[in-house]
Amino acid sequence: MPEQQETRPNLAGLNVVLPRTPDRAAAMTAELAACGAKVSLMPLIDFQFPDDTAELDGALRSLRSGRFAWVIFTSVTTVRAMVRRCAALGLPAASVIPAGTRIAAVGSGTRTALEDIGLDLDLMPEGDQSARGLAESWPHPEDSDPEGGALRILLPQANLADPALREALTSLGWDVRAVTAYCTVDYPATGVRFTPAADAGPSGGDLLMTPQEFAAAAPAGPRAVVLTSPSIVRRFLRLCAPVPPGTVLVAIGDSTAAQMAELGMPADAVADQPTPEGIARALSVAMSTGPTN
Repeated sequence: MPEQQETRPNLAGLNVVLPRTPDRAAAMTAELAACGAKVSLMPLIDFQFPDDTAELDGALRSLRSGRFAWVIFTSVTTVRAMVRRCAALGLPAASVIPAGTRIAAVGSGTRTALEDIGLDLDLMPEGDQSARGLAESWPHPEDSDPEGGALRILLPQANLADPALREALTSLGWDVRAVTAYCTVDYPATGVRFTPAADAGPSGGDLLMTPQEFAAAAPAGPRAVVLTSPSIVRRFLRLCAPVPPGTVLVAIGDSTAAQMAELGMPADAVADQPTPEGIARALSVAMSTGPTN
């Protein structure tokens, strides 16, 4: 019998606000629109290179020379930063990771971004698509290298990255070198950006709103906001509080939900997977129960 497709949640009439730029929201926008929701984008964060990229550049050269057993990519943004710095160094991105170095990633979007530049994954968590899930599925050094030799891992990440993944792998006995690949800043970035401009995405500039417009607007139907990272939570609270009554809040994962709870803004639902489909399901759950704030 043919495999039965999962029925999409019915989000007809729901106004969803995504705090992302169009280049990072295309897949989620398409899925939510297919479920019947009206999607608006409210960029809150942007990304730029650190003022000094010497550490990142040195790490990429060491990676190319075979100094690392593994390299980990935890987001599409990290992949984009690597590609841009490789171009600045005159190196094709795919050639920076030698055949003997294994690649790990979190999330289907990150996997696709790596495949787009000709790189295949050796490890991605099957269930929990998060840094925590990756740590739980990571091999013990003795299973990976019985001789106890090359145990070095390169972990390019954001300046605000949670240290939990590095600490978990270090506790297993791996030698983890975490380097700042990019900085998370308020939107719009004023430094050297490496992501497309906000009005260059497929969603169109007419869907963009500012925090001021969000606070002033009163949509005809119910409204939900999808919060996609702890840093987004902090900026949303700073720029959009008090949250208009009746707004449903959905978190993309446990770390985001934990930050929301810590700041007194509990999530009405948490996505079971950080994917467009997972977000759609969480929105459906949140709409059925209603806002708790």
